[in-house]
Amino acid sequence: MGSWLIRNCKESGYILGFDKEEGTFIRYGKEGSDPFYNKVGPELLDIAITNYCERGCYFCYRASNRHGYSMRLEDYELVMEQAEKSGVLQVALGGGNPNQHPQFIQILQKTREHNIVPSYTTNGQGMTDEIYEATKKFCGAMAVSWYKPYVDALNVIKRAGEYGIKVNIHFMLNKRSLLQAMELMEEQSNQLEGVNAIVFLNYKPVHSSDELCLTDGNEIKYFFEFLKKFKKCKIGFDSCMISYLPLMGESLLKETVDFCEAARFSGYISENLLFYPCSFMNDISGNGIDLRKHSLQDGWRFGEEFIKMRERLSKPSVQEQSISKCRNCESYEMCHGGCQIFNINRCR
Repeated sequence: MGSWLIRNCKESGYILGFDKEEGTFIRYGKEGSDPFYNKVGPELLDIAITNYCERGCYFCYRASNRHGYSMRLEDYELVMEQAEKSGVLQVALGGGNPNQHPQFIQILQKTREHNIVPSYTTNGQGMTDEIYEATKKFCGAMAVSWYKPYVDALNVIKRAGEYGIKVNIHFMLNKRSLLQAMELMEEQSNQLEGVNAIVFLNYKPVHSSDELCLTDGNEIKYFFEFLKKFKKCKIGFDSCMISYLPLMGESLLKETVDFCEAARFSGYISENLLFYPCSFMNDISGNGIDLRKHSLQDGWRFGEEFIKMRERLSKPSVQEQSISKCRNCESYEMCHGGCQIFNINRCR
């Protein structure tokens, strides 16, 4: 099978296929059922290895800045040991600006030593030849955030191409940035040679105003009509955009879409080793599981927030932020009520 790993998740009732080079997941439920969650442990971990960032953007859900704390290398080693035992296949390194961690290259190497594939998102600053070389050697892919001025992102795209690294653009969508997103795809399209995909991320109002949240209406509908015509590179979305994806209509291959994976197939670990179902819970919940005191597997199986998240996503009647139309909505099977944490869904 080359780079493919095939795993029989007996306890969870499905077969898992994972392409270690492309990062593609295929889950096939026994007797044709859709797998709901992995009972043993997460398949993907989102890990903040630092909360340091040079930019201090107004919309940052972690309020990252130049005073941010970085995870100790020995703590990361502890996380990787537990992750390997739990069957984790991928880690997405973030922050903050993860490549500014003083031991970033060692972190990439240690991840691979535990048979886990790392990827990361950079703001474009602090990249060096050594980091590009380590990225090529150890990572499945990397992404660069698209912010004005675009020089940092454009430089990363250029340099990643020179090293033969698969690079994605991460674009945060809010009411202010919809026009910029279309400008990227139209006016900047000549800069997208070598870009694997543009991945659109839904804005989360943690340290900033909820007035910036996307809402249903002509603007977002026009944006999706624009997307349908775009062919320069692939388009992707984070799961927080799930309630808007029905606007793609027949252009969307529904087999490639899954609703929120928090506490189902993925989890988040903060730079101070607190384990949550989702990264956006870090600054709004006091119930993170301390991995210095508890194992990752126990947190996944028995953690209060993990159990509650699965209950919310399993049926609309138990959603804390329930949407009254969910039970009868034709899109429920796709979105399962959208985000369970923030009021960022199309149905509001």
